[in-house]
Amino acid sequence: MALFLGALDTLIMGAAMPTIVSDLGGIELYSWVFSVYLLSRAVSLPIFGKLCDLFNSKKLYMISIVIFLISSVCAGASHNMTQLTVSRVVQGGAGGNFALAYIVLADISPPERRGKMMSLISFVWGLSSVLGPTLGGFIVNYFSWRWIFFINIPLGILAFIGIWRYLEENREKKRDADIDYLGALTLSTTILALLTAFLLAGRSYAWTSPQILGLFVTTLCSALVFYTVERRAKEPILPIGFFRVRGFSIGNSAAFFASFSIFSISAFSPLFVQGALGKTPAQLGMAMVPLSLGWSVGALFCGQMIHL
Repeated sequence: MALFLGALDTLIMGAAMPTIVSDLGGIELYSWVFSVYLLSRAVSLPIFGKLCDLFNSKKLYMISIVIFLISSVCAGASHNMTQLTVSRVVQGGAGGNFALAYIVLADISPPERRGKMMSLISFVWGLSSVLGPTLGGFIVNYFSWRWIFFINIPLGILAFIGIWRYLEENREKKRDADIDYLGALTLSTTILALLTAFLLAGRSYAWTSPQILGLFVTTLCSALVFYTVERRAKEPILPIGFFRVRGFSIGNSAAFFASFSIFSISAFSPLFVQGALGKTPAQLGMAMVPLSLGWSVGALFCGQMIHL
């Protein structure tokens, strides 16, 4: 349920964004509403993953859900696009909803069944991608776009209660926690600077402007510092040695390019379908269903193949 909430909030926005923009204005911030959510989530995922090695997973999960619910209320109550964008930053910061789902399933699953169990997580993503555009179109048509955020409250409370009552730790944590603060800082700086450069370049500033070049220089410098820090850290946020493992590198590269295409389509197809073609939110939801169904079926099929 916790993973479903985060995934749904990623994908339900597409069907609602044209209506939100017409209500709040600020079309220039259209891409930011999607990008800042994914950006803050990208920063928080490895941090939550590392914290889970050191601290109680149950408490981290509950904290993550509370942050997500508070930010959902703020997003639903937004009066302009700037407030909505800030709320989405905080929502994405609750990256534990994603990281901890994978970690907990890996903890409770024997190695030979992990592929099958992980396919169920992908199925949750697929289910949310089917429901997201359709549900978003329905809510916008018959209620208000604000309810795409307020609907998180009862579902989030259910997830919180379930984790509070039933999640049990079965992996021993390290007693001496050595948190890699510098690694977290340099990783965050690298991701923030790089994505901000791509968000602003060609729109707010020219590609060769001092501002954009400065962001690329910041990205390069912070990435080099991050690499150096992670090689020396006792408990690195992201162990560099992982990238020498062929399966890890190829798998993450494939996930990167797949996510690049899926989230781009999910974000900008609604603007084209509703804004350029003049379709209703409900028709928009139906237009997005084939992509979602392919995602869901593919996740289950691949999970079963890995299991076999």
